[in-house]
Amino acid sequence: MLESLREKFLVVGLIGLLLNLIGCSSNPVITPADRTLSPKQTATASTLPEQNLQWGGIVIAVSNLAESSEVEILAYPLDEQGRPMRQSTSIGRFIASQPGYLEAGDYPSGRLVTATGRIAEIRAGQVGEAAYDFPVMLCEQLALWPEQRESRSKPRIRFGFGASSGGSSYGGIGIGFGF
Repeated sequence: MLESLREKFLVVGLIGLLLNLIGCSSNPVITPADRTLSPKQTATASTLPEQNLQWGGIVIAVSNLAESSEVEILAYPLDEQGRPMRQSTSIGRFIASQPGYLEAGDYPSGRLVTATGRIAEIRAGQVGEAAYDFPVMLCEQLALWPEQRESRSKPRIRFGFGASSGGSSYGGIGIGFGF
């Protein structure tokens, strides 16, 4: 009977671990593209690049047009997975143009996105009262990153004690800790 109980706890523990791992894999799959040019470099170049580029950053605003939606993005360098690195210095701004309608509530200001596509034009615009030239990317992929919870500065350590009779004369005591 003790072996059966152990097997049940093992199966329940493995199922819990599997569900936890599945829940953690909500990051988007980013198709690789050229990351060598920044939006600032592209805005001042004499010719538009012909290859697909990949930029990402923080959503500033979303505008819905008749046949497409445009997302203004403050760009940051990307890590190996294509996620924008907010702790780095900005590499410029750009507009990601996506066919169809994007719900502004799904792309709120401050969310991280990664865009992949070709540059269609350099559009004169404004940031506040300053003139700004925006590269406009026709997106093949616009990936929204899940929100990250703020990490606590203090470590979270828990201690626990337990005892069990095991339902017969066999008993046990356990001590554990976790993070």
